[in-house]
Amino acid sequence: MDEPQIRLSRLLFADGNPVTSPMIGSGIDGFIIRTGPRTVMKIPKLRAEILSDGSLKPEKENEWLIGSLEAEKAVYQRLAGVQGLANCLRVSSNGIELDYYQNGSLEDYMRVNDPPVWEQRLHWIMQLVDFVAACHEKRVLWFDIALRNLLLADDWTIRAIDFANSTALPLETDLATTDWDGYTQKLEVLHVTNVMYSISHWEKFQVNCVYTHEWPPADSFPSTQHLDLGPIITKAWNHHYQTIAELRRAISSQ
Repeated sequence: MDEPQIRLSRLLFADGNPVTSPMIGSGIDGFIIRTGPRTVMKIPKLRAEILSDGSLKPEKENEWLIGSLEAEKAVYQRLAGVQGLANCLRVSSNGIELDYYQNGSLEDYMRVNDPPVWEQRLHWIMQLVDFVAACHEKRVLWFDIALRNLLLADDWTIRAIDFANSTALPLETDLATTDWDGYTQKLEVLHVTNVMYSISHWEKFQVNCVYTHEWPPADSFPSTQHLDLGPIITKAWNHHYQTIAELRRAISSQ
């Protein structure tokens, strides 16, 4: 009985050239490759079959995958200059080139380190809230607000990445009335609050909620009695704040 033939493949850039740089990460929509000592690039998941003569045959799925990063590119361009955004060096047909943050994500840091002093954790929380507020001012809904998407820069400030599921809405959009396929700015309050709790409690907490009707019931959230921002976190989970701006004002007045 003949053994099944093994198909070999390799990664391609959108321009058709093979990817020779090492891959250091993978997501649903793309790969992260190292392009230099201090740089990385997010590229779409394009593959080519290696034929017996050594030539490359691009896979059929590549055609629609090439456009998979276009929305994310638009978000980086819309948010250019916003404090807290990962430094985007350039956007090209091949992908999105960013600074490489060697300290990794806040999620990774929390997993292996004891909590820093409260002042540092509060500083991270305020950076996140300020960044998401700036996104909303630019009419961007982030969607993937999570510890894994907050990288730590050399000065230990956070840098936001991964806007694959984000959307850059028209600048005249009224976010108060916008429902983007069931996702609203109020859901961003929920996910920011989950990260606030995680940083405060120093343990990852998140909920699977991508539609307004999936908002968890109040009694399903953990206790916040022992946390400095506990009352604010509980109010946010209980729909007290409609916008990130309201949440930011509550924290600032604490």
